Amino acid sequence: MRRAALAFVLSIGTAMAAQTPMAVLTGVVVDADTQAPVSEAVVIARSPSLVGEQSAITDESGAFEITWLPAGTYSLAVRRDGFEPYAPETLAIKGGKVRVRISVAPVPTPAAILEKAVEFEEQMTAPEMISGPAPEYTPEAIERGIEGSMQVRCVVTAEGQVRTCKVVKGLPFMNTAVIGALERRKYKPAAAHGKPVDVYYTFNIRLKLPSR
Repeated sequence: MRRAALAFVLSIGTAMAAQTPMAVLTGVVVDADTQAPVSEAVVIARSPSLVGEQSAITDESGAFEITWLPAGTYSLAVRRDGFEPYAPETLAIKGGKVRVRISVAPVPTPAAILEKAVEFEEQMTAPEMISGPAPEYTPEAIERGIEGSMQVRCVVTAEGQVRTCKVVKGLPFMNTAVIGALERRKYKPAAAHGKPVDVYYTFNIRLKLPSR
């Protein structure tokens, strides 16, 4: 199972270290599958030591540079259309130059997700929701007093994402809203023999009109 990854080395210039703890963050963003450079990716640096955030966009070689970073503990985030959003583990910067190599995973196609997934079985550990929204009632559903139960069959990936949902049993004016909410959630993935796996999983959802 491929995963996005971050590798880094520290290179501290003697003159810079002697004068100031400000640092320069440089690096490259590559495709986790092919190791090809990823251009036009947005790399964002955040830290309690930093006012706001700093960012850079990778060039054709996947390279980027962020300058004038005060010493501190940083979180990095990488965003690029066609790739999974990625936030590497925290990075301690003390000054000088820090070089990183970040591997980001391409968004899998629906066909690839379906091919990889297996049916959820009772002996597996079920997915558990970590975060995400509840379905929001549509005005049309409220106006018509729609309530009841739904069943939606999705793939819960080994990374805890919900993909390729299909309504098995739906409710008028609520199907799209429910699928949208499910696909924005984050789950602890299903596990087989202690290892995360992609599974077909049916969500049973009970909808009740909001109180007025």
